[in-house]
Amino acid sequence: MDTDNTASRTACTTAGTTVGTTVGNRRPRPGAASVDRYRRLLLQLAASAQALVLLPLRAAGRTARAANSVAQGDSGAAAVSGDGRHDFDFLHGQWQIRNERLTQRLAGSSDWEIFGATQWCQPMLGGVGNVDDFVSDWARPGSDERFIGMTLRLFSPESRQWSIYWAGNHDGHLEPPMVGRFDHGVGTFHGHGEHEGRPVQVRFVWNQVSANTAHWQQAFSADQGQTWETNWHMWFRRTDGDGRLLHDDGVIELRQYAMQPGRRDDLIELFEREFIEPQEAVGMHVIGQFRDLDHDDRFVWMRGFADMPVRAEALSGFYCGPTWARHRQDANATIVDSDDVLLLRPARPELALPHSGERPPVGADHAAGGLLEAGICHLDDAAEAGFVERFVQTMAPRLRAAGAEMVGVYITESAPNTYPRLPVREGEPVLVWFARFADVQAHHRYESALLADGLWNTAVAQALLDGLRQPPQRLRLAPTPRSELRT
Repeated sequence: MDTDNTASRTACTTAGTTVGTTVGNRRPRPGAASVDRYRRLLLQLAASAQALVLLPLRAAGRTARAANSVAQGDSGAAAVSGDGRHDFDFLHGQWQIRNERLTQRLAGSSDWEIFGATQWCQPMLGGVGNVDDFVSDWARPGSDERFIGMTLRLFSPESRQWSIYWAGNHDGHLEPPMVGRFDHGVGTFHGHGEHEGRPVQVRFVWNQVSANTAHWQQAFSADQGQTWETNWHMWFRRTDGDGRLLHDDGVIELRQYAMQPGRRDDLIELFEREFIEPQEAVGMHVIGQFRDLDHDDRFVWMRGFADMPVRAEALSGFYCGPTWARHRQDANATIVDSDDVLLLRPARPELALPHSGERPPVGADHAAGGLLEAGICHLDDAAEAGFVERFVQTMAPRLRAAGAEMVGVYITESAPNTYPRLPVREGEPVLVWFARFADVQAHHRYESALLADGLWNTAVAQALLDGLRQPPQRLRLAPTPRSELRT
């Protein structure tokens, strides 16, 4: 199944099989009624005042001005817009943050503390700077006051680098700047600091950047950069005005687990108590989880990612994280096999699964109701070769006529598996449809209607002659109490 993974984030060697971390319930960012707009304004004014002092300075270690100046004329605007001044635009707006912080630094510790925070970031100085307001649930040892911080980021058009200044409410002082830039979507920044009286080199890395996700991590080096210890992760998830996470499911996994006899409900209870919010905190979207009505020992669930690079970072963050280490043995003990995984993407943008309603809270035990059908078509060639159009034109209308509420059509994501520690069924072209039904009886009526539908039978027979390797496999899936995807 899997081998032991270390608790260190920098030495994770295996992912395990299923999911499982624990963190407090998702905390929405305060709404408009509770946001201290006056305090935010003061922070912005303070940051602007600091900027007036800091702009003339040049941080140590900045590179010299490029030998060749940017050509003027028609290409000038494009050159300026691509010089790096917009690299932090992704951070503007409001975020929910999961913090994982090493309790002891440069001491070989593997003890991580987890706490939540919210952040609001806004541009300033015409776009060459920004300031954020970081409000955490954490209190420094010996203090009852929540830790609050702010970051001032300033871009130098001359060096094309950013300087990042941090201040906290524990001392009210701006720390020395971290200086660097983004390259191929990854921002790397270096500076100098002090830890317990000794000088250290400090490194920030920004990655996993998408419309609704980002990842920041801090590392220290006490040996002039020969070795680094990562001691703080911040996993950013964008939220709407009501504090709800925003999702972008460009890629999804359809995961089918063979369970130990009689252990399915044990995993469901653990999953719904400990596994949902922590996955979403590091960049995933837990779309839904289900009991297979035709196999008592099969658990099916789906999760989404913005894209394949975000998927790699999010899975690494989860399976190499401290809370997966806490629950992995209990989860794995319930599972026989977890390798039946299809990696999928929407067949067309308009055929993606709709955004679901609010997920029931932790501890919900009422039946979710309804039923989801997952229809899996195994194909000879990639669905783009023509099967998508055939399905949309000839098969989907028959499913609807029989009573199915079609909610999504997906095809194989052919990109290489970006997280090979978790296997997927690569090289298997499929088309998968998802349809909702009010209850099991509604699905029975639908099945009877399909059997009697000559046009459906003809469409399937023709597909079997050209493109379809076998009759469609249909899974009857009952949502668990906290499944987001439901009727």
